[in-house]
Amino acid sequence: MTIKRGFALDRFQEEAIAAVDAGRSVLVAAPTSSGKTVVAEHAVELALAAGRRAFYTTPIKALSNQKFRDLGDMFGHEKVGLMTGDQVVAPDAPVVVMTTEVLRNMLYAGSSAVDDLAWVVLDEVHFLEDPYRGAVWEEVLLHLAPTVGIVALSATVSNAAELGDWVTSVRGPTDVIVETRRPVRLRAHYLVAERGRQGSSRKVHRTALLAKGGKPNPSGRRFDQEGRHHQGSRHGRGRGGPWVPPRRNEVVAELAGADLLPAIHFIFSRAGCDEARDTVVRDGLVLNDDREAAAVDAHLAERLDSLGEADRLALRVDHWADALRRGIASHHAGLVPLFKEVTEELFIAGLVKLVYATETLALGVNLPARSVVIDRLTKFTGETHEVLTPGQFTQLTGRAGRRGLDVEGHALVCWSPFVPFDRVAGLAGSRDFVLRSAFRPTYNMVANMVEGRTRAEAVDLLARSFAQFQVDRRTSTRLRRTAEKRDEAERLRGRLDGEDRRPAVVRSGGRRVSAAVLRPGDVVVPDDGLAHVVLSVANRGGGRIRVRTLAQDGRVAMLADGDTDGDDLVGDPELVGQMDLPVPFVPDDRGFRREAGRRLAGFVVEAAAPANRDHGDRLSSGGSDQAGDRKRLARLERDLAREAERPADVEGDLTARFDAAFDVLSARGMVDGWSLTRRGMPLTQIHNEADLLVAEVLDAGILRGLGPSMTAAVVSCLTYRKRGPGDPSTIRLGGPFPDSFGRLTALAEEVAAAESEAGFRPADPPDPGFAHCIHAWAGGAELGDVLDDDLPAGEFVRNVRLVADLLRQVAATAGPEVAAAALEAQEGIDRGVIAMSSGRVDADEDPEDAD
Repeated sequence: MTIKRGFALDRFQEEAIAAVDAGRSVLVAAPTSSGKTVVAEHAVELALAAGRRAFYTTPIKALSNQKFRDLGDMFGHEKVGLMTGDQVVAPDAPVVVMTTEVLRNMLYAGSSAVDDLAWVVLDEVHFLEDPYRGAVWEEVLLHLAPTVGIVALSATVSNAAELGDWVTSVRGPTDVIVETRRPVRLRAHYLVAERGRQGSSRKVHRTALLAKGGKPNPSGRRFDQEGRHHQGSRHGRGRGGPWVPPRRNEVVAELAGADLLPAIHFIFSRAGCDEARDTVVRDGLVLNDDREAAAVDAHLAERLDSLGEADRLALRVDHWADALRRGIASHHAGLVPLFKEVTEELFIAGLVKLVYATETLALGVNLPARSVVIDRLTKFTGETHEVLTPGQFTQLTGRAGRRGLDVEGHALVCWSPFVPFDRVAGLAGSRDFVLRSAFRPTYNMVANMVEGRTRAEAVDLLARSFAQFQVDRRTSTRLRRTAEKRDEAERLRGRLDGEDRRPAVVRSGGRRVSAAVLRPGDVVVPDDGLAHVVLSVANRGGGRIRVRTLAQDGRVAMLADGDTDGDDLVGDPELVGQMDLPVPFVPDDRGFRREAGRRLAGFVVEAAAPANRDHGDRLSSGGSDQAGDRKRLARLERDLAREAERPADVEGDLTARFDAAFDVLSARGMVDGWSLTRRGMPLTQIHNEADLLVAEVLDAGILRGLGPSMTAAVVSCLTYRKRGPGDPSTIRLGGPFPDSFGRLTALAEEVAAAESEAGFRPADPPDPGFAHCIHAWAGGAELGDVLDDDLPAGEFVRNVRLVADLLRQVAATAGPEVAAAALEAQEGIDRGVIAMSSGRVDADEDPEDAD
């Protein structure tokens, strides 16, 4: 068959499809909703036409379910299967949609299912930077047979060429297709409320974040400056300045008044999402008319038909449904999957106009809106508050603008006293999203390599990972920069020893600026006295800014806004002008640098003689006075001394990490030489963050003699982690549980000691906080009996599914008695609201639940 499309293909789609037709793998990096999946569908069609198989992998079950339906509609439902761990539909179909972990597990198990595989689609391949799951994407690329073609789909990343180079090195010829244009252009706004003055009402200001050319809008800076100089002013003693964050109703009024609905309002807190929804409902907000409210009721009646009355009461369905009728909803991992699915369905149908959501919605199914609102740009990481990265900001704003419906999308950022305007604008204008590998050997990975490869083959595989590829490049770049600094230091020493040159000076008339306001093409003079042109601006974690520049002497340097080790230049530079950068933008190309240097030379003039120097001019190290040369030389010598003391890149030494993990397995009796022992064999089939401890539990017999409910309770201690601060969990279950948990804790301490000895950070200890809940649920308790204020329904469902997934693995690896109890427990907890959900895994869930 030939796919019939109702639209013309974009250039990047045509190029990628041509590569697939030529039998080459392809990496497509393009914005959200730009049509990347067209390329994947074409590869699937080619496989079917050749009578072979295609696998379509996604990072989460919700996306797998969506693609299962989409591909079924496109190619025929009899030709498409689904495998997501807890759901298996037609696994022998010619096209199978699956989570990426399922394919990884197939490859380790030597499954014959991959024998006739023609193409594999790796959707959301930028997930390889995820610290918990990223290694899976690399494992798949490294283990797949070389004859299998790859279609890798990624968000727009700055180093797509680097990723493509790596894929080429491990898979063969791979075309890299990059599309930076959004399918619907985006306008970014700043939303600020102004306090009322002497009885007057509050005002809301909406101003553009960016001016022409992508630079910060100069008028926006007033929202910083005025706020810092009004302490004790007419706005009230101790009340800061006139500017404050807009209230919920003010945001909605602005959205509705400017025709910016439907909208997704991102709030990085589950409680905050529900509070925002309840606030606007209490204020009487109604976004649906009577016809739309009736349509919502009809949809709810159909979707909730099998939900019993007791469960409806426990889930507060009436409270939830009242907001939906008004066209308002919240969406986060604390809701049961069924509620999230219904919310998504109503939003797609236009029956929900405003969703308050955590960032997990941006990583899930395709839900474009006309506008997105970002409540604040700082997010709590569990340890500290950090400003969003450019990649995270792009992911959130990628939902703004519906292709075919909107001329432009809108992103509104709410004012906050903690992030200055230039920083907000810099984030909105940044295109810097560098993908970094999170590949690290796990115990499961080590066990599978010991089982199926020689040590030499295992070391070779690690050496071919994207993580090692990036480490090698960083090392090469660092060595090259060090050599350049050493050569420059020698030149400066020679000049200071008596060389007499006519100096080159940079034209004066600039002003000191923060690194946060710089944009590509700006010409600056940092503390080395040289003219530099800005090549790129990157927002790093912890609120840091790093600027990549090309200096007048041909060096590429890094300018940081703080004293950051490894950066060439530190501090606020002097902005002296702007210039157009050469096109195409390829800063690593020698010709690009030569042309940029030629244009930069227009900002540098030769001084006639030392006596004629203008005191307002800045001297460059191309021939500066002795004071400037000595300053530059001191800085170079400091940097060279730091480099000499720099420790080896231990994190990047994957072989050392592999050996350390192997040593732990050896100390625990899981391996003997380069062979797995009987104790170690189950580890090859356990895909869990606590994989080694699970294998230890099975060997120690801690689960033997336990009934199904108690088995589920003990297993939950390996999957549950208490959220947020507060006292640690306490034991709230009797019977044999306290003794089993004590044995489990003692075993975990032994494993932790072995890990510490090997230099690893020990895993979190077992947590008994969910044991009483899962024990009751497995025993037949009602939903209302297990939920409480500390355990919302969505969190309950999520944790039940994590337990069910590990029970499934235990049943597949344990002895007959324990396996039977685990299987019975798994079946016993899959009921009610658990069975009704589609098996979605949220982005903040443990990775193993995606298996």
